[in-house]
Amino acid sequence: MSKKDKYEVQKFTGIPVEADADGKYQLKLDQNGEAKLHTWRTGKHTKGKYKHPGQLMLTENNLTVVILAAEPMAFKDRHSETPLQRFLTVDVAADVLQQGLAKLGEGRR
Repeated sequence: MSKKDKYEVQKFTGIPVEADADGKYQLKLDQNGEAKLHTWRTGKHTKGKYKHPGQLMLTENNLTVVILAAEPMAFKDRHSETPLQRFLTVDVAADVLQQGLAKLGEGRR
């Protein structure tokens, strides 16, 4: 593979969100009332730019996700994660970000 075919890969940890009746994004809960952490990565065709935790992204299945953490990922390891479609220019409210970061903290203990 030539150098020009390589691109910087970042791994993102996030939680799917959904809009409530007021149009504000809330963490999406499963049947057990739990918000689940998932990981994605940037792909060759990912649109937009990552700016900070709390930013929203869209997965390839059009799922809206709040980004809680970003870390570099080795190009050779990229196939272990699903690529994301695009970064959105929208952020979740501070309280929703805090809920997500608390969840992330639980997951890392």
